[in-house]
Amino acid sequence: MLKRGGVWYAKWTDATGKRCRERIEASSKAQAKALADELEVEARRHRNLARRARNGLPPRPEDLTGTFADLCTWWLDHRCPEASRSGERQRLGKYVVSKPVGAVPLAALGSPHLDELLHNAESAGASAASVNKLRSVLHTVFSKAKKAGRWVGENPVASTERRKVARRIYATLRAEEVPLLLAEVPPEWRSLFAAALWTGMRRGELFALRKSDVDLALGTITVQRSHQRDTTKGGHADLIPIAAPLLPMLKHQVEHAPGSLVFPAADGSQRSPEADPQKILRTALARAGLVEGYEHVCRWCGHKERHADNEQRYCPKCLKRTNGTGKLLAQPRGRPVAEGDRAADALPRFAPHDRNAASPRRRRRAPRSAPAAPPRRAHDHRNLRPPGRRRSARRRRNLARAGSKLGPNGPHPPGRDRKRPRQDRER
Repeated sequence: MLKRGGVWYAKWTDATGKRCRERIEASSKAQAKALADELEVEARRHRNLARRARNGLPPRPEDLTGTFADLCTWWLDHRCPEASRSGERQRLGKYVVSKPVGAVPLAALGSPHLDELLHNAESAGASAASVNKLRSVLHTVFSKAKKAGRWVGENPVASTERRKVARRIYATLRAEEVPLLLAEVPPEWRSLFAAALWTGMRRGELFALRKSDVDLALGTITVQRSHQRDTTKGGHADLIPIAAPLLPMLKHQVEHAPGSLVFPAADGSQRSPEADPQKILRTALARAGLVEGYEHVCRWCGHKERHADNEQRYCPKCLKRTNGTGKLLAQPRGRPVAEGDRAADALPRFAPHDRNAASPRRRRRAPRSAPAAPPRRAHDHRNLRPPGRRRSARRRRNLARAGSKLGPNGPHPPGRDRKRPRQDRER
């Protein structure tokens, strides 16, 4: 460490054994020494890593650099599949990158940190399946990092506990209910919904299904694509049979649909992944009378309630979220519940929202009164002021002749005497 011309320089030996000198930004000798020590420690760590690599030894845990959030970001950018990158970036950003655990250095990271992370996610309201999915993603992150040399030792996620997920039986449509549902679906979506009901294909697989994948002679469908990908979500192709009620609809689509897709958009292009046929399904189920209730989901806090009708209701958890006028901002929306789901009888019942009722008006505040004027004193009135000092006739004559600061001739110019010199008066 030295100083030349008011600039501090640090000297150290790099990983190859070469002496280096670099200019550092420091305002004092103590700060320059601290920065030089950090450079020396980093160079020593690189030398040790290079020595262990030459001898065929793996790096030690204390030699790791970066934080937990940096490791997750590296996995998202270089090892995460393209199809899952958007969803996993949102998941890790919510539970790791934006949390204090993301700032933990990798050299100090262990299983207790990850166990606490999963416990906090569960306490925040995440379901057991969501916690297990987060655990699986983190296990993959450390596995890929270990293969790339960014992590050493055992996988810290392996020792964490896996949550138990309760098995549920989902309600499905009966065969006689399918025509009732399809009658309420819009014509441009009817064939796609029929294929989804009779084959069980995913949305992306239906959007990417090509006419060459449908063999009407053999009565089979080859499922091998999803959205813009050349493979399915499971990573394998399947051959499924065509049900008898679906065969005429598929034949019509193959013969009359524009383009090379079986279920294209109106212009013949592939439907966007942002398309939301779930809303059309809910509306069709409600119109067909195949629901026994509605699940109301709050747009603000996500609170859910089940009711027999689809009338809008105020969320009981957002009653305090008002805009000052008494009008509630949270208006839940109704979502039909399939027949077979038991309604939550323990939930409190609330009166439905009356749209025709007059909204409560805001109570007006009384206008602020002007501050009271101070009491007037007797001498404030000009007619009641005490008589002042009277000027003499000679003084009034001199002021009128020479002018004064308040006289008719304007203010007296500064730096000059109002009185004329003696010699001028004698003249």
